Amino acid sequence: MAGPLEGIRVLDMSWVMVGPVSGRYLADLGADVVKVESRSRIDPLRTLGPFKDGKPGVERSVSYHNLNAGKRGLAINIKEPRGRDVILRLVDWADVVLESFTPGVLESLRLDYANLKARKPDIIMVSTSILGQTGPHAAGTSGVGTMGAAMSGASGLLGWPDRPPCGTYGPWTDGVAPRFIVPSILAALHRKSRTGEGTYIDVAQAEAGIQFIMPAYYEYAANGTIPMRRGYAGSPLRCPQGTYPCAGEDRWIVIDASEDARWKRLREVIGGELADAKYETLIARLRNRQAIERVISEWTRTRDADEAETTLQASGVPAHIVSRAGDLARDPHLRHLNHLRRIEDPEFGEAEIEGPRSSFDRTPLPETRRGPRIGEHSAEILRELCGMSEHEIAELKEAGLLG
Repeated sequence: MAGPLEGIRVLDMSWVMVGPVSGRYLADLGADVVKVESRSRIDPLRTLGPFKDGKPGVERSVSYHNLNAGKRGLAINIKEPRGRDVILRLVDWADVVLESFTPGVLESLRLDYANLKARKPDIIMVSTSILGQTGPHAAGTSGVGTMGAAMSGASGLLGWPDRPPCGTYGPWTDGVAPRFIVPSILAALHRKSRTGEGTYIDVAQAEAGIQFIMPAYYEYAANGTIPMRRGYAGSPLRCPQGTYPCAGEDRWIVIDASEDARWKRLREVIGGELADAKYETLIARLRNRQAIERVISEWTRTRDADEAETTLQASGVPAHIVSRAGDLARDPHLRHLNHLRRIEDPEFGEAEIEGPRSSFDRTPLPETRRGPRIGEHSAEILRELCGMSEHEIAELKEAGLLG
């Protein structure tokens, strides 16, 4: 184990995406992360895939491995008193507890922050749910990031003006919220190092999502205007800016050459009608957006997306292909950054998942390891972290509480 968070211990009682992603970040930074689930209530992500070689199985989900890489796995029934006792022993071991249950569930199990703090005053606990733990709609409200995207307002902004909202790809706020959770945990750890005090962190996924679309809210707050879906169109205050077709099936490029200097470079590359003096100013370009976009589209449509990107970037025009999964898998820059890492799994063999999102020049990060199999490290965790004897572990197995 290595990394800047070496020695930090995390009890991860979350599932699907938002909590596991947060725990994965901490594991990437060197923390010892123990993931809790049980065979009677496995992490649903294990059933969602995609599955290696297209063969379904609870141990074959590449998404599960990507979100839980580097963790150790404990399978135990936390609803039973002896299972709850194991969790409390792990709380004694942990610095941080992550959970993503529907508000009220942990209170019913007496594993909420009030109970954990009474047992261990310096514990740092993170609860993440769709609407947070308090407020008129929080209690009993459950859901995943697709609901979070709708509640935040993001879903309503995506699509064409004359069609229903198309929503975001996947559970959007599950990917957004960890960007708030992890810095909050790091801040809480820093505070604990100075004061010795614990912290409770309550993160509402929908609220986190709102932070990414605040300009839409500002438009309403300032002018009473509700922004509507615009399809593929770029900003109404920038031109040219947008998505343009390239040669081949479903190949596109995004270009932003609104500033005068970049507009000049784009005209030099494309020429033709764009050289007309009537397009000299931004106001003029905004008034003639359709004509300008037509000329740009005629130029991009005859070129391979990668070729168009290379040509424009070489001329100082911001442009990039609209990447598809295959493009990302082959991207030489991502390969150079070692962003994609190979893992070995006894069930399906080799697969690629993401590596850490950062690197440190003086502190090496841990090697990227696959996610744990269900209960893979149960005996090890109970013995080493909970101080349980082999006899006690055997009793839990016989009682059906493990696995």
